[in-house]
Amino acid sequence: MQHLKDEDLIRELKRAELGEHLTGSGQQAEKIFAELIQRHQRPFARLVTIRYPLDIASAEEITQDFWLECYSALPRYNPDRPFLSWATTILFRTAEKFIKKRRKEVQLSPQSDFFDAQVALNSDSAAQTFDKDQIASMLSAVRELPAELALLIDLRFFQQKKIEEIVEATGLARSTVFEKLNLAYKKIRRRLSDREQKGPPSK
Repeated sequence: MQHLKDEDLIRELKRAELGEHLTGSGQQAEKIFAELIQRHQRPFARLVTIRYPLDIASAEEITQDFWLECYSALPRYNPDRPFLSWATTILFRTAEKFIKKRRKEVQLSPQSDFFDAQVALNSDSAAQTFDKDQIASMLSAVRELPAELALLIDLRFFQQKKIEEIVEATGLARSTVFEKLNLAYKKIRRRLSDREQKGPPSK
């Protein structure tokens, strides 16, 4: 199963569910869904921390809730569509519901553990030249992006995916990926520039 693309894996999941429904036995569908979770649990949790100012524990809780939502929605999923784009919509919707429900309880953090992990994972990349304040400013700018642009930034910058991999994962045309990434970069730079001009908040 590990060699299958997400979309093909879900096709196998649907076949397994149908077979188990007819025979009343088997656990193949559960095993296939567990493979899907294993592939995406950590990247999706990280994407939540990039998109929203939440601590990692809250992001992991959101991701657990997302998998329940995702499984419930799978009968309506068309495997001819890229799974990642479809799932990201559900992931962000789940996060919005979580934040709305627990706004008074959730403790927003500066995500220092996330920054440390990211620098450790990218010790040879340009990300290491950023200090935590710079990364915090950049993440703040990313959170103001539309969901699709935030996903592309995560894939390109944080997951360091090649353009061809992003094309395959999202189903977007290569030219569209470049266009949207350039748009995202411009928006981020504009936000950072605006903050620099305003300077630090007065005490």
